[in-house]
Amino acid sequence: MVSTGITKALKALSKRWSRTLLYRLTILIGSLTLTGCTSLSALFFYPQSALISTPKNAGLEYQDVWLTAQDNTKLHAWWLPAQGKQADSNTMLLYLHGNAENISSHSHSIYWLPTSGVSVLALDYRGFGASEGQARMPEVLQDIEAAILWMKQQHPDKELIILGQSIGSAIAINYIAQAIDQHDIKALILDAPLTGFATAARSAMSQSVIGWLIWPFTVLIPSQWDPIKHIQSIDLPVLIMHSPKDTIVPAKQGKKLYAHWQKAYPEQQLCWLDSKGPHIMSFAFPELRQATLSFIKNRQCSKLK
Repeated sequence: MVSTGITKALKALSKRWSRTLLYRLTILIGSLTLTGCTSLSALFFYPQSALISTPKNAGLEYQDVWLTAQDNTKLHAWWLPAQGKQADSNTMLLYLHGNAENISSHSHSIYWLPTSGVSVLALDYRGFGASEGQARMPEVLQDIEAAILWMKQQHPDKELIILGQSIGSAIAINYIAQAIDQHDIKALILDAPLTGFATAARSAMSQSVIGWLIWPFTVLIPSQWDPIKHIQSIDLPVLIMHSPKDTIVPAKQGKKLYAHWQKAYPEQQLCWLDSKGPHIMSFAFPELRQATLSFIKNRQCSKLK
């Protein structure tokens, strides 16, 4: 049930995301040029409050988790414990979703993990789903901290891995770069990562005539949170997957991150997988799920079967 529902849910999410991204960026960057606003919140976070489903609809056990960030913002997450024959797994994963909707749509990407022996905390950033506040950098990094503290407190014997998809990869990189010495994070998985926020905006802008007209104004987008500026601080096993067919965040951005990581840490386990399909559709494909699971368990690169 979980496996058969993944492809349908992810295809629907990818289509909705593609339809709205260019329109919103066009309007918002146009507004940015008029107002001088440089907030990443309005440009890149598109939250939805309503939860359209829960893991129960996919036949999975789960627990509602309520967290409090350092600034007292109340946050919501789902804890999906490892289930079935491999329920005694010693690995847990923090899932950081993309920039639209909430965990109820994005979490279909990771519903296969609990049945594969990996416990998952799926977090809704502030402003998403039932979480309070407004998503913006750097405040959203407090949300990651609150999630990890809960995971470490509740499951101190489990090893921690972080998985970020799309903008979730940017949030993961920024967080780990400043907290790598505070928490024992074992590995990082990135699906369709971006090198920078302005770069991602320019990719979307280039898909239309109107976008090209305001393309030059993307230079007004702040760059201090661009992932490529922070990977030099992250000495961890890393798996990057990116599809050549991704028109939202082109695969060349993921490859650029990979090349910079290789240069910074040539002895570290850095893995690249060519994904398939459109944006953040990786886990719709069994071979990519299996390669990811192998990396989670062994922290080693493996080829697609």
